[in-house]
Amino acid sequence: MHRFSGAILITAVLVSIWAGASWAADDGEPTGWYLDAELAMVMTGGNSETSTLGFGGKLRRLWTKSELTFTGGATQSESSLITRTAQGTTTDFVVQEDKETTKTAELYFARGWYKYNFSHKFFGFSGVDWMSNKFAGIDSRFLMALGAGNTWSDTEKFKFRTHYSMTYTFEEDVVENPFVKTDFPGFRLGYGLEAQLSNSTSFESNLVADWNLDNMDDVRLDWYNALPVSISETLQLMPAVRVLWRNEPALTDVPLVDGGGVETGDVVATPLKQTDTIFTLALVVKLGPKAED
Repeated sequence: MHRFSGAILITAVLVSIWAGASWAADDGEPTGWYLDAELAMVMTGGNSETSTLGFGGKLRRLWTKSELTFTGGATQSESSLITRTAQGTTTDFVVQEDKETTKTAELYFARGWYKYNFSHKFFGFSGVDWMSNKFAGIDSRFLMALGAGNTWSDTEKFKFRTHYSMTYTFEEDVVENPFVKTDFPGFRLGYGLEAQLSNSTSFESNLVADWNLDNMDDVRLDWYNALPVSISETLQLMPAVRVLWRNEPALTDVPLVDGGGVETGDVVATPLKQTDTIFTLALVVKLGPKAED
């Protein structure tokens, strides 16, 4: 039954995309393709070595009464531990260095969203959402959504909308929990906000809340906030923070030690932390059609 429900949602996504492709241009935002591409990178060297690389993008196709959007991104961090030893005597020695590089963060996501405006205030949408966050215990999570929303404000200075949908999730954890279902229906709600603070600075905020209808204690939040600052007509500098929270986090395996601190060779499963926070500072390139005067 769950697999059948998932097939229905996939069909709804494909039908919605096909239905929206026939709309022609109007006098609002220029129709066509829009692309935002961003790159973030931080590196340190010397006595300690760390590196963080992040990239992402948003591809949007705008028609008169509909919109198709694809977003995706990746963040990966590594750190190197340098261990030094000396060989020889206290007055005559050679220092040797061993370096061990460890991955400390790895997050990948991709989303597709089709929205159809029934009026200026009401829209329907369908979408798919995939994420992999192994350090949070999620090897792969694929979600399908079908729902509707309201546009409360859509001016040049302030845009705000809310949305709500039924979802179905297929999840694969790094450490399997035999007491929970990995395929489950759900309910999602959230908001999207854009505010123009000045001629060069704006504020963006998006919140998505998910409820697992098989286990109502399983609640997930994805909260994103950004402060894009325009450098030129096509370039932005964008600091952003993303907070991922789950009331019942995934499990991880922990080595079991005895009373003397010696590993026994066994492992036990224990919950990971509920909250992950990701801060980025990215350079964004914005491309798209220009409005006619």
